[in-house]
Amino acid sequence: MEIPSIFLNRILSEVARRGASDLHLSVGSIPMFRINNELAVMEGEEIITIDAVEKIISSMLSPEEVEKLKIEREITAVRVFAGSFRFRLGIFYQKDLPTLSFHYIPGAIKTLNELNIPKVFYDFMKLKCGLVIVAGSYSSGKTTTIASFIEEINRNESKYIITIEDPIEYLFVNKKSIIEQRQVGRDVRSVASGIGYCLNEDVDLVYISEIKREFSSAIPLILELAAGNCLVVMEINADSSVRAIEKILGSIDINLPEESIRYSIADILVGVVTQKLLPKRGGGSALASEIVLMNHAIKSLIREGKIYQIESSVQTFRKEGMISMEKAVEELNKSGEAMI
Repeated sequence: MEIPSIFLNRILSEVARRGASDLHLSVGSIPMFRINNELAVMEGEEIITIDAVEKIISSMLSPEEVEKLKIEREITAVRVFAGSFRFRLGIFYQKDLPTLSFHYIPGAIKTLNELNIPKVFYDFMKLKCGLVIVAGSYSSGKTTTIASFIEEINRNESKYIITIEDPIEYLFVNKKSIIEQRQVGRDVRSVASGIGYCLNEDVDLVYISEIKREFSSAIPLILELAAGNCLVVMEINADSSVRAIEKILGSIDINLPEESIRYSIADILVGVVTQKLLPKRGGGSALASEIVLMNHAIKSLIREGKIYQIESSVQTFRKEGMISMEKAVEELNKSGEAMI
């Protein structure tokens, strides 16, 4: 096999050139990439061996990261290949063998219009405080949407923005706003300590990427921050708005009165946008977005613990900008934009 650095630069450059989103390297398999939501074999490449994978890992990780991988059996990082291509790197073990995945991070941040992001995000920009949740499964474009949202503010408004990320994916250049990006484990010890810092800062917007290990300890601080200090945009791995809200409710200390928790979340939460990427006719992906906004009726359902009624209630408030995932997918299909 080629020298690891040469192999990776070559193969990842090809992934970026083809417009693929992901590359997967598994022991005993030919490299595979995902393009237009379909997995495909990289023709002409050799079967990946355990020796090759171990050499690739040692060439990419620092001694500290190698030690962390040995202990935790998984690690996520961001690396630059071939001088300019940024990838989110994920390493984990299956059948006691290391597996690598690379997710391409485009260099340029697209606008909300280019991504066909719901117009409700422009309304979120006007808020001084509250919690906005962007939910979706892996590779549903959550981070890309939030990056576009932050960049829209950066281009047009003067705000102080702090991001707490693990790892940092998109890189921002200050324009009208000041954006400080803090990586958990490098720039800040933990998500909780990063949020604690923001509680004592004159900050307008805080973005918190998906929390992997300290969800329960961070949520009360996030709610406190969003209650009056600033607008908080939070990324959650959940395939529906109901499950995103349920995840927050289920994470809070059970010693607190359940009713007070529900009332607190209902008062602080502004909206939940859940994303799904679908195959687009002609290639690429079409974005389907479920939108739940906190009007009086939705707040009441949360306060009363009837969150599973939210989905059926959403269509009643279509004129307010809400839409269920089922309806969003149906409309993309009817318009001919998506292939279902």
